[in-house]
Formats: sequence, C-alpha cells, structure tokens
Amino acid sequence: MSHIPELLAPAGDILSLKAAVENGADAVYIGVKKLSARAYASNFSLDELEQAIDYAHLRGVKVYVTVNTLIKDAEFHEAAQTLQNIASYGADAVIVQDMGLLSFLREFLPELPVHASTQMTVHNSESVRLLEGLGVKRIVLARELSLESIRSIRNNAQVELEVFIHGALCICYSGQCLFSSMIGGRSGNRGYCAQPCRKQYNLQKNGKEVKLQDNFLLSPKDLNTSQILPHLIEAGVSSLKIEGRMKRPEYVAGVVSIYRQLLDRYAADPAGYFVSKEELRTLEQLFNRGFTHAYLSGKPRIELMDHSVPYNRGVRVGTVKGQSRGGYASLKLSGPLNIGDGIGFSGEDLGESVTKMLYKGRPIVSANKDMMVDLPLSNDVSSGIQVYRTSDVSLLKAMERSFTSLSPVRKVPLRLRLTAIAGKNLKMEIKDSEDNIARIVSEYVVQPSQKNPTTKEDIEKQLLKLGNTVFYPASVDIVSSSDIFIPIKELNNIRNITVQEMEKKRTGKWKRTFEPFLFSFPPQHDPKTGKPLLVVSVNNLDSLLSVVDEGADAIYYGDENYRLHTKIELEKAKDIAFRTGCMIYLTTPSIVWDNELNELQLLILEALEVGFHGVLVSNLGVLRLVQQMCCNFIVDHPLNIFNHRSVSFFYRSGAKAVVLSPELTLEQVSSLSRYGNVECMVHGNLQLMVMENCIVGSLLGGKGEACSMPCKANKFTIVDEKGFEFPLFMDEHCRTHVFNSRELCLLDDISSFVKAGISRLRIDARYMDSKNVRKVVAAYKQCIEECVSQEAFGLTCKDISDKYTKGHYFRGVL
Repeated sequence: MSHIPELLAPAGDILSLKAAVENGADAVYIGVKKLSARAYASNFSLDELEQAIDYAHLRGVKVYVTVNTLIKDAEFHEAAQTLQNIASYGADAVIVQDMGLLSFLREFLPELPVHASTQMTVHNSESVRLLEGLGVKRIVLARELSLESIRSIRNNAQVELEVFIHGALCICYSGQCLFSSMIGGRSGNRGYCAQPCRKQYNLQKNGKEVKLQDNFLLSPKDLNTSQILPHLIEAGVSSLKIEGRMKRPEYVAGVVSIYRQLLDRYAADPAGYFVSKEELRTLEQLFNRGFTHAYLSGKPRIELMDHSVPYNRGVRVGTVKGQSRGGYASLKLSGPLNIGDGIGFSGEDLGESVTKMLYKGRPIVSANKDMMVDLPLSNDVSSGIQVYRTSDVSLLKAMERSFTSLSPVRKVPLRLRLTAIAGKNLKMEIKDSEDNIARIVSEYVVQPSQKNPTTKEDIEKQLLKLGNTVFYPASVDIVSSSDIFIPIKELNNIRNITVQEMEKKRTGKWKRTFEPFLFSFPPQHDPKTGKPLLVVSVNNLDSLLSVVDEGADAIYYGDENYRLHTKIELEKAKDIAFRTGCMIYLTTPSIVWDNELNELQLLILEALEVGFHGVLVSNLGVLRLVQQMCCNFIVDHPLNIFNHRSVSFFYRSGAKAVVLSPELTLEQVSSLSRYGNVECMVHGNLQLMVMENCIVGSLLGGKGEACSMPCKANKFTIVDEKGFEFPLFMDEHCRTHVFNSRELCLLDDISSFVKAGISRLRIDARYMDSKNVRKVVAAYKQCIEECVSQEAFGLTCKDISDKYTKGHYFRGVL
C-alpha cells in the first residue's frame, strides 16, 4: 500500500485552527501579520502564534508558518526578528517565496526547516533539484502540473513534495502575476491580490468584440480532487494541501473532515476506495464555483473555467415558479431548505437569507424535495430562474459543534503507570505514542492501611478521570503493595501534575534556543557612475538590425516560442550583433516543463556554439541548467528579485547581472544597485500573467479535445469594465500571456535612473510595432548620452508612446 500523505489544512485564525485540528488535519499552515501571502486573512500576532503552535503540538499536529511574501529591504529587520521568534516557538517549518529570505534562513537559522512556496513557481525537476541543494525540506508544486509531471519530478528528487487538493485556483502561475499590482497597486506577490481574475472582461478579435454568453473570462472553477485522490497518493507526494486561509472555520472543518475520511478509507482498502454522493454534496455545499481537477488529468481546456459565476454558486434546491400574493415568490423545491439558509439565483448576483417560509399558507421552518413553498424576497426574480442554496445552516451548525465543544474531539492516547509501595513515595509515569515520558515522584509517602485499604480498582478509577484534557488512557498499569492507603486527593494531585508535565513535554520538545543575532545590512558599494548599458529584447532579425543600428549595447534574443529559432537564425543574429560589438544573450521562457527542458537545452547549446555571450534566465530550473553548462547568464525579473539578499543570492549563484522586480520603486532600485550589477525595465509591454490554459482556445477553439487554434491567424485582447485593453499572446505550448494595457515608458525620467547608479536599462521591443522599434531605441540612446553629458533632452514619452504608464517606480505597491 502507498504511504498515506499528510493532510494539510489552512488556518486563517484561531477558530479555523481548532476546526482543522479537531477534524483530522495532520498539519496546519498559518500566517503571521504583515508577512503572509494572504494579507487579508486575520492571521496571527506573534503572541497568538506561540499559543497556536502549542495548541497544535499538544494534539500531535504540525504547524507551518507562511512567510511567503516578497520582502522589501525596509522590512527585512522586522522579518528577521519574526523568523527568530517563529523558530524559537517551535514551528515545524516556515513557508517561503523570497529567495533572499531563503538564503537568510539557511545562513542564520539553519535549525528552522524551510518549505518552498507555490509562489516560487516550481514546475520542473531542475527547479526542485536546485532548491533541494539549498537545503529546502519540502516544495509546494505549481498547481498547473499534471499527475504525470508530478510523478516525473518525484522520480528525480528526494525532497518532500506538496500539492493542492481542494479550494480556489489562481488562473496565473503563482508568483508570476502582476495584474493586481499594475491595475491597482496591490501586489499579489506580497499578499494583497485584488483578484482581477474574478472580474468581467470582453474579448476582442482583431479589434472587434466577440459576442459571448458570459464574460468572466479569467475565472477558474474550484479544485476538487476527492475522486482522484488515490492517483495523488500513488504519485508519491508527501503532503495534500487544502486552500482556504480566508475561508470561515466551518468550511475548514467540513472540507478537512471529508478528506480525512477519504484518506482513512483509502488506507483501509485502496481497491475499494469511493466517494459517496453525500460527501460530494457536502463539499459542493460548503463552497464551490463549479469543480475541476484542474491540470492533474491533463489540459482541461473548457472544463477549467466557469465564465458565468465568479463566486460561490451553492447547490441547486429549486426553481422559481412565479409570484404569489403579498410579494412572495413561489419555489418548487428539488432539495431541502431551512429557515436561516442562504440562497442565490442563476444568472443573478443576488443573495437572500431565508427568514420566513410558507407551505400551503402556513409558516414552516424546514421543507423537503418536491414541496412548493413561498418565500418573501427583497429582490424581484423572474419565473423559471434556478434557486441555489449558498449556505446550509444545519451543516454550518454541525461543523461549528465539531470545534467549539468543551470536550475535545481529538484525543491523545496515554499509557499510565502508578507505583504505590508502602513506606515509599508515590510515583507516576505516563508515556505517549511519540515516546514522550513524564515522571513525577510525589512528596506523599504511601501509608499502610489502618482500616479501609485503597484497592487497585480505587486507584484506577481516579487515574482514568482525565476530564476535558486532550488525553485519554489507552492503558493503566498499577504496581502496589497490598493493604495500603492513599487519599483520593493525593491520587488526583499526582495525576494532574503528571499530565501537566506531559503537556509541557509535548509542546516544549519543539521549541528552540539559540544565540539571538542582530540583523544588519552588508556594506553598500559606492554608487555607480558613468553611462548605463542600453539593453533591448527582440525576437526577430529585422528588429535586431534596427536595434543594433541605433546603438544598443546588449541584446536579449528570442521569446516563449523558442522552437521557432533555428541554429542558422541564431548565427545570423550573432553576426548582426557582433558587427557593432553588441553583446547578445538567448532569452529563455519563464515556464519550461520537464518534457520541454531537453529541447531548450539543445537550443542553448546551439546559441553558445555560434557565439552568444550567454543566457537570460527566468526560472529556477533553467538557472540550474545553465549553472551546470558553466555559461554566462543573467537573471530576469520573473524570479522576483526584491531585496539585497536576493540580489546577493543570484550573484553568488553566478549571475553577471540581475533584473529587478518591476514592482519596486526607483528609490528601492537605487538602493539595490549598490549591491551588484542590476537592470531595470524602462520601456515596453509588461507581462501581467502567464497561464497554462489557453483562454481563446477554450472560448473559440471548439468543443472537442483538439483545439482549432483560432489564435494562429488572429490578434486577441481582453477589455475590462473601464475600457482598458490587455493584449493576449498564445505561445507554441498553448499558454496564454496577458500584457499590460499601457506601455511602460520612463524616457522622461532616465536622468533619475542614471543618477541612481542603475547599470543597465532595458527596452522590451519583442511585441512592438516594427516601425516604432527604431524610434524608441534611438530616443533612449540619445537620452542616456545627453544625461551623461548633462545636456538638455527634448523628447518625452508622448513623442514615442500613445498610451503609457510609469509603472511602480514612483508609486510602489502594497
């Protein structure tokens, strides 16, 4: 039989923690205030955190603390102190996104195990090996992976693997989304996602709107793996993770209890595994936007998305049959309905609470299937509309009882042994299943019986009274002389003291003590002076010719469609660049699955063979690949370089330069420039999302398994409610790339970048109109020259861009 993985549950607050523990979670993940990728969850203060860890450890449950957000330098001191506290409190691991924070932890807090967050976008074996080599204990894999890919990674690494099994999905690869920050300043990478994927968008094809029935184009269904759980177990993963730190504790209780039942059922009889209709219905009732297996069973195409409902749809319980007298609506029920339930209506963003219900004119508190009932509604609804129960009051109350009872549901077995020998001190020892032992020797000396001896039955009766503690007696062993007397008070006292000692053993064994350290920044280098290099990204020879002619200092050649670039083309590109002494690097994709790595590696070898200077790296797997090839490389911004520690980490890894996150301000960029050779994006279309699913293909590619590929001969954009247009680009692997509606342009502010000591300024011209490439590069080249010579420069962004933004350089992000 396969090893049963850990069941890992979310806990956004103390009630959710209790709900998870009491309903069978093996481990929980919780956040600390300010340093969590779910900043809108309640999260825990440091004092609450220690109490939460003790609560879980007492009951045999592990605690992983999420510090999975990008850290600004201004926050690093507080983050370092918080991590010291987390380590001392005894957390079983800390979940991290930021490579700078990871390097800090391995250097200063090696005792604290580290899990790599899904925000690290780990999706191939090489990424896993790199993190494994850095001492990471567990890796949370990207949610886009198939079962086959998970098995492939499992076979190529020793590190623990964690996968999501239930809850909300991000449509974008986690860690690669800039949508929320670019449209509203709230960074998803820092826990403040505004969920733009749940908003409505129109689709445009070649500039004209495509009429669609529903317009929630980026809203995926929720993940539900209950029916394919055996396949995940057999894939060899170590942990099964439920999403939901922002969900209510009743949701946590319900989902955890069902998955606990399913895992136990599989463990008892793998061949007889099943999921009951009642279990499926409960999962559906607790919360759903429709359910999907996501990518686990292969590319889901149209099955991944629900373009009509971006919120909880509930369970269908009836149909509106019309209006009755007194403003009531008549409903024909297809399922039970109770007073206190919440209801919603198909196609309507309306919610109601059932406060009154009539059956044949008489008030009732509950109704069953096939009954016709009348409800007072605050909104008018049309006849024929489907009615959904969005919350089931009886289910919620049952779930609430599971974690609010004064008597704990989850108990820890103990073996109790009491020694009572006349003339000697009373002794007690208890032992738990984890070999923790508590021993107490009482000051009371056992006395011979004068009249009524204390029997073994009397002793056992008192020892079994563990009350509302988390313990229950699995066995009781009593070693005693005959004809002795022990007051009940002494038996109760030694029992209580020994149990308290066991509680301390179970919570204290995880706590850590170490010499506290004071965090300080390493010394900065003097600001760089002189002319920064102008770097330009292009993906065709015509643009390359223009860029080189206008004086670019370095070129990044290629894009996501790396299969289109032949060795002959690469050699021509190298010759064009070398003509003016321009450096040239091969661009590599941010997403490269295992089955694509060999092909990409061959392309890299061909580029190096014809004379490319090196490689532009956008994911950890390709980073490890080029390290092994011993070639020059530059680290690109999809790796989210946000602080001095991440800059230093990639330099120590061998990078010749690092491209900073576009979510940083100019002031932050200026500070980081003193730690190494840094590069900033100053012009071009920023990618906001990369998603494994093809949006256009799922909408217009037909209903069959094979897509008709409408993207090949057409241009598509999505348009938000304010009229902003976001271009879509579908690559050769049918992934969708969403670009910003406004071109980034910093031409007006180049002098500030020069003064800040930024050594490399980058223009992304890959998706730029060929007529504009030469004009834009020439403008920036001239501006840089005149800034260095302190001459006045006449051109502005308005001269080279119709619609532009300055990004975050002067506003920053939450």
